[in-house]
Amino acid sequence: MKTLHFFFALGLLVGPLYAQKALESKISDATYNAPLKIPLLLAGNFGELRSDHFHSGLDIKTKHQQGLKVFSIADGYVSRIKISHWGYGKVLYVNHYNGTSSVYAHLQKFSPEIEKFVQKKQYANKSYTIQLFPKKDSIKVYKDSPIAYSGNSGGSTAPHLHFEMRKTGSAIAINPLQFPYEVLDKTPPTLQKLFAYPVGESSHVNRSENKVQLSFKRTPEGIYQANPIEVKGSFYLGVKGYDRQELTANKNGIYQYKLSLNDTLIGEIKLDQFSFNETKGINTLIDYQHLIKHRERIVQLFQNARKPLSIFKTIKNKGIVNIKPNETVELELALLDHHGNNISIKIPVIGTSEAATIKKTLNKTPFPVLYKSPAHYKLAYGSLYFPVNSFYEDVYLNLETTKDTISVHKPMWAVKKPFTISFNSQNSPFSKYSYIAYMLDSKSSIYSNTKKDGDWLSTKTNKLGTYIVKQDSIPPSIRPKNFKSNQNIRNYQFLSLEIKDLETGINSYSGSLNGKWILMEYEPKTNTLTHHIGPRTNLQKNNELKIEVTDMLGNIQIYTTLLSL
Repeated sequence: MKTLHFFFALGLLVGPLYAQKALESKISDATYNAPLKIPLLLAGNFGELRSDHFHSGLDIKTKHQQGLKVFSIADGYVSRIKISHWGYGKVLYVNHYNGTSSVYAHLQKFSPEIEKFVQKKQYANKSYTIQLFPKKDSIKVYKDSPIAYSGNSGGSTAPHLHFEMRKTGSAIAINPLQFPYEVLDKTPPTLQKLFAYPVGESSHVNRSENKVQLSFKRTPEGIYQANPIEVKGSFYLGVKGYDRQELTANKNGIYQYKLSLNDTLIGEIKLDQFSFNETKGINTLIDYQHLIKHRERIVQLFQNARKPLSIFKTIKNKGIVNIKPNETVELELALLDHHGNNISIKIPVIGTSEAATIKKTLNKTPFPVLYKSPAHYKLAYGSLYFPVNSFYEDVYLNLETTKDTISVHKPMWAVKKPFTISFNSQNSPFSKYSYIAYMLDSKSSIYSNTKKDGDWLSTKTNKLGTYIVKQDSIPPSIRPKNFKSNQNIRNYQFLSLEIKDLETGINSYSGSLNGKWILMEYEPKTNTLTHHIGPRTNLQKNNELKIEVTDMLGNIQIYTTLLSL
């Protein structure tokens, strides 16, 4: 029975364009080994909701440590290697011979052969951050061969392995759990909150034209039952919940949502695959204003995107339920995980013709930004420009400005395309130390990439909120961590320094030993710059170490010291 279910899931792998004959035969017949030789415990699963994107893989726990061996899941070759300060950090891409690729991210380091190849390119480019595309079969890997070591690099907040599967040469991410990886899971999803959203003029739920949270309880039979709701017109549902696997407390994403009306399926979301090209569509799936206000992600069972998201497998009338006066229907919402564990809730709905007692209001301001039109507003000390499709809907902004501050509403809407904020210095040009910062709160701010043009400062951004003109003339700081000046480093394996910039942040860094460039690894989460002493470290009896660090405004700090053997 499990085998039949497995092949059925594979048949639904990526939709009609992807599940063609060649891939159907090659992928469905493929067997993959696990990327780690430990029990697969998940800190995050495929498709769960993250900031501005769907999670594209599995986050596999590594026992709170780094340095576990990572293995290729099948025969193939390394097709891409990337090292960056944020994002995936150190990441390895492997193409397999059946039309799939695997991705291994947040690594500590690569296997010796791959590490040697990468370092050669880093020294040639004189850069720690790098992106490489080795030729086909130039770096072959085999099923179960060690290819890297797990780590915590890039945007990772704790040691783990981010593991993905993709359709080779495409933007399609595949749910790895469609393949028989052993993840122990006997726990059904958990339903936390349920909402109803009235749609259209005069529609209401329980006499309110605003969204309404629904009450529910669990019956002795294990079925969730909502209190009956009274509806005039049309509405759709929103749900908050999570899934959990055995032996871990992490609240992960739900794999499948199924909505039925009087036992007829009318809406289904299923996270077997998605395209990276549509991942920002998450902002049309969630209740964004609720997220900003309550820090909760509500999945709306409503196809709000102008271009339908592929995760909607069944959707009738965009997920909107129309109710006639005096009509009685029953909705049933089922939440399922990838192993078939599920819960469901029944929602009785009664139609009414009575008017709402709580009215929905739209606060129209003098600063509209309509979805289909650009908007340009001249302000007393600057200007704002919004391109077409800046937002996912028509919005009305509140704008406030002073000589050095522009406040663009509160961050209650998701921005689809970056807009431009410009400050004018009025009579005198800004100094070379002037820049635009985004205010995180009343005291702290972060640098916003700033362009200077005469009397103007401008920045492109996708964040609503407050922007301010600040000054930064202070260079970064450099402090050695595991050595001192004139230190004997005969038995040292690495040299470590702390680099910081309290205003605009680190833009670039470099290190040299006796006048020759050396590889420095930068970890911004800990402000640490490290050189690992190895065959490429040309040590002499007396050595001059030089470190140069530049911030975003070009302020430079140089540190030099002598080290001996």
